[in-house]
Amino acid sequence: TVEYYAGLDESKYPNANRAGLRWKKYLDEGQWICSENYFWCQPFAMWDMTEPLRSDMKDRCDLAFVKGDANYRRLLGDRLWDLSAPFQDVVGCYFPCPVCALRTLKAELGCGMDADQVEKAKSLDDAWMTIGRFGVVQFGTGAGKEKSDFSR
Repeated sequence: TVEYYAGLDESKYPNANRAGLRWKKYLDEGQWICSENYFWCQPFAMWDMTEPLRSDMKDRCDLAFVKGDANYRRLLGDRLWDLSAPFQDVVGCYFPCPVCALRTLKAELGCGMDADQVEKAKSLDDAWMTIGRFGVVQFGTGAGKEKSDFSR
């Protein structure tokens, strides 16, 4: 993906090209590190993260991005939470490092959603949680971290 964006025609896609080149530099210089682990392709809830992955993320990861509906469902243990329950209380309190979740809603579960926004989405479409029209970007500080640690 990084190579793709970095290779786009700068005259047609200047922002995507610049982003790709910046991301490639981050990877080349070790500012970003991609790590593989079999856990990521398993169906387990994220709170069942295995060692040594959990410790490695706690010790070395400044921010983990968790993308997609299936992985978001794993963050929530595929359980129904109150939609207004704070993401920090549901996920940020156990995840081993700061985490940013990126999700297009495609299943009837979630958390950390503003009640007014939920009502607005419901008024636009009864199937708002499953049609992929709406999404969330959410942040949790990670286990043992305080919000004030990220205020700079």
